[in-house]
Amino acid sequence: MAEAEAAEEGGKKSKKKLIMMVVGLLVIGLLAAKMTVLKPPPLTPKQKADKATAAKYTLESLCAAANELPPPPMPKPSEGAPAPTTTTTVKGEEMPVIGPVLTVDSTTLNLADGHFLKIGLALQLPAGSVAEEVGKTENWGAITGQVVLNTFANEDMADILPTKQREKLRHEVGNDVCVKSEGKATTVYFTEFVAQ
Repeated sequence: MAEAEAAEEGGKKSKKKLIMMVVGLLVIGLLAAKMTVLKPPPLTPKQKADKATAAKYTLESLCAAANELPPPPMPKPSEGAPAPTTTTTVKGEEMPVIGPVLTVDSTTLNLADGHFLKIGLALQLPAGSVAEEVGKTENWGAITGQVVLNTFANEDMADILPTKQREKLRHEVGNDVCVKSEGKATTVYFTEFVAQ
């Protein structure tokens, strides 16, 4: 009797061992299949271009929304791709959450009519950014200086002094800085605006 119980108990242990081995081999087989057979094929150049275009459109849409500008036109679909059936909108909760503000040195430039403009900027950074770290890792003076120069060099003093026009230009500068910084700065504020 004792021998029969021992044989039965030994049979249960060998069945458990066999099940564990089969499960282990299945797991290893599934992992190997996932890494080789089930791996998605690499993107084609067309798919890479479409992905880059979509990422650029998303960035430009978020930057436009952060700067109170209308969204950019949707990119045309690639040849052979189905036309989009919906439009992309930026909802309130998708708007960049504001974070710290980074002040940039003032810039002085010539206006189109021979007057001078001294302009100081502060950059609105996304939530989670550390202003001191971002200030050290990016060349904000060069980025903002070029955008300000491109925006204001063709303007006359009489055109930039009205508050409404100044706000419009601030939104344009903020949008350009946002796009050039790939969203690392979402908008700008004028900390100094002196025209002479």
